[in-house]
Amino acid sequence: MGGKGSGGRNKKSLGAHLLEGTFRTHRHADLATPSPPKGKPPRPKTLTGAARAEWNRMIARLHHSRTLSIVDDAVLYQYVCLYAETEGIRTDRAALTKLSADLMRVVEKKLRGEALVGAVTEIVKLQILRSKQLVQLRQGHMALRQYLVEFGMTPAARTRVDQQPEAEPESPLDRFTKPRRPF
Repeated sequence: MGGKGSGGRNKKSLGAHLLEGTFRTHRHADLATPSPPKGKPPRPKTLTGAARAEWNRMIARLHHSRTLSIVDDAVLYQYVCLYAETEGIRTDRAALTKLSADLMRVVEKKLRGEALVGAVTEIVKLQILRSKQLVQLRQGHMALRQYLVEFGMTPAARTRVDQQPEAEPESPLDRFTKPRRPF
């Protein structure tokens, strides 16, 4: 079933109808599932750091699972940029946590009066910023998960991904010996 507002069930492919025995000529004869061109999309030159490393890691994973296509470049680019942003937030949050703890130790030992009130105010601001970053991290993780589902990289999504068969080199003799499929 689709999600709320999806209009009902997700459309089945022609292959799914054939496998499940639900194929009806009058309904499904015109169904065609597009086959995107196989291949590795070129890595954008603007990617650096965590985004570049994640691009390379995802290309290897998608290639290994035989779901990689040249037309995946735009969604893959968005995914790796989001991944890099999320990792940046995680790093910043860790730094703020350390800074907040260090300030707290100084406050406890050395400050009194107005200086103590000012330092505590700054610590509270850091804690508010940390909580905002936690929300950003959670939202980033949910968005990353959606991308991973699209790529078939979650256990449940793997059952819905149509893997492309590995291409075998064709010999000139194969053109004449392979049976032809009727149109």
